[in-house]
Amino acid sequence: MKAKYIFASLLLALGVNLFVSCDSWTELENIKIQDVEDNSSLNPKSEEYWENLRAYKRSDHQLCFGWFGYWDGGVGASGRSSLSSAPDSIDIFSVFGKYMFNLTPEQIADMRYVQEVKGSKVVFTFLMQNVGFGFPQTPEGVIQYAHALCDTVRKYGYDGIDLDYEPNYGGAGYFSDKKEVARFVKELGKELGPMSGTNKVLYLDGEYDYILPEIVPYFNLAISQAYNATSNSTLDNRMRKAVAIGWKPEQFLVCEEFQKYASTGGVDFRLPDGTVVPSLIGMAMWQPKEGRKGGCGAFHMEFDYNNYPDWKYIREAIQIMNPAAK
Repeated sequence: MKAKYIFASLLLALGVNLFVSCDSWTELENIKIQDVEDNSSLNPKSEEYWENLRAYKRSDHQLCFGWFGYWDGGVGASGRSSLSSAPDSIDIFSVFGKYMFNLTPEQIADMRYVQEVKGSKVVFTFLMQNVGFGFPQTPEGVIQYAHALCDTVRKYGYDGIDLDYEPNYGGAGYFSDKKEVARFVKELGKELGPMSGTNKVLYLDGEYDYILPEIVPYFNLAISQAYNATSNSTLDNRMRKAVAIGWKPEQFLVCEEFQKYASTGGVDFRLPDGTVVPSLIGMAMWQPKEGRKGGCGAFHMEFDYNNYPDWKYIREAIQIMNPAAK
């Protein structure tokens, strides 16, 4: 993604421990979840609450997604460092940087809690330009690399992978040839995504419109880095590009940049009636003419923890997209 990873740490993590060898949706009425979320030990929740939450996650609804950094499983002093501290209704966490490999027991326990109790998915973000590190950049080496990534999913119990593909921004590396991108994705697709027949997912973020249409069916979601979006028209343009190559509206999510704008919920976003709201809120309210969007979210979503109340804008966005039953 455009925000830079600590590249050296990522390469170290890959070299040390990446290569260990190489739902059905149900219809559900919106349930009253968000207004009882405070993730506090002073407010223990019933098993019925958790069952309802997991059912909500399986239902057909607009998703809340976020890239989550500084993840240590809750060891650090800040509550923002654990997935468990986030609002219960977050659907998908994508962890990235040095925090996504060589997982500690605390990180694994934190991930299992949100997966098994809250029904959330946890994936890791992988930069396509890094494919081939430790292997020859040949067709055979790249296929071997795909197997290694799938092994990492299995080793740690991730729900899948979020591929960050930005050839016109972060460099294409080996993947300047779209046919090679397709071959790599199809290999991943044997174990991840809708074509795999497994419950593991495969997402694409970045340049979701710069791929061959033939590989769109291999992905569950397209995630747009719609940073600094200021109006519906900005988002409409992104949706048009997605639909043009075969993405369905309900697969398409838009995200704001919270590394910079968490304290304000994004930049100023002007609604069609002239009202100005924070851009994450505008994204939550936006519905394209092509059909219902897949959802919205944020990069470095954990920075919203520092707002008052904590997770202020993420909670509001979830409530706008999926209003709690009265």
